[in-house]
Amino acid sequence: MDVQQLRCFLAVAEELHFGRAAERLHLTPSPVSRSVKELERELGVDLFVRRYHQVELTADGALLAGRVRDILEQLDGLKDVIKEGARRQVARVGGTHLCPPAVMDRFLALAGQALPSHTVEATIGPSAELLPALERGELDAALVHLPLDRPRLDSLVVARYLFSVAMRADDPLATASELTLRDLAHRTLTIGPPTPQPVAVNLFHERLKNAGITSFHRMPDNDAVMLASRIRRDGGITLTIDPRNGGSARVYDDPAFAVVPLRDDLDFLLGVAWNRSRAGQDDAVRELVHVARQEWAGRRLTL
Repeated sequence: MDVQQLRCFLAVAEELHFGRAAERLHLTPSPVSRSVKELERELGVDLFVRRYHQVELTADGALLAGRVRDILEQLDGLKDVIKEGARRQVARVGGTHLCPPAVMDRFLALAGQALPSHTVEATIGPSAELLPALERGELDAALVHLPLDRPRLDSLVVARYLFSVAMRADDPLATASELTLRDLAHRTLTIGPPTPQPVAVNLFHERLKNAGITSFHRMPDNDAVMLASRIRRDGGITLTIDPRNGGSARVYDDPAFAVVPLRDDLDFLLGVAWNRSRAGQDDAVRELVHVARQEWAGRRLTL
């Protein structure tokens, strides 16, 4: 049996007249009658009692009509599913894995509110991977560390990081109410590699050197657990954001560590970045930039 046979059968079952059923289907009575007979032959039962100018459903026909009606409604509904899928597009946003979760959550919420007809998909990774994806048009917008050295991209500052010094709870500096970079000049500072965003991280490390810190231990990757383990084991120091911001900083929310605020501002920034040319051509990118500016322009966060 095929869909055309089912449509012909249902039309006759509802009209109880081959002529009216044919008109409804924009056919002549002959192909409608033929389709019904072929369906009866395949099923091995009579679906109608045919009398002169009168048609009635048999018990088998009445039983089948309800099922066929459901089947055809589902088949016809597939068109609406496809149309809805075409209307519901995908917005692709990214976020650095070092971004505090609350900021990323807010960014995703803004994207969902700005683009209610889109499905928002998020990619989490280092800024060094997100920025080329923005340039290639694979992402519409992303939370990354600033500054950028990519002329095709534009950005908006979302937050400034306020750092603290993390150390063991028995470290000589642990009792201080706050510290300066000058206080750390005689210590070895454990830092991560520049790979997450070389431009921003290298500039950050240069500021540390200019402040008088000359001894560094560079970790091979940005594994917060491994870095904290080294501090706990060897008694070193490192920089972190406030553990209350969540994310990787939470590793220092432990009695084994002391976290002391750093007075110096290292001008390390988090921002939303986007492809400048796409913002002028793509409504989704333009809307993401608009809501980001409404949320953060002139009201940047401190982390």
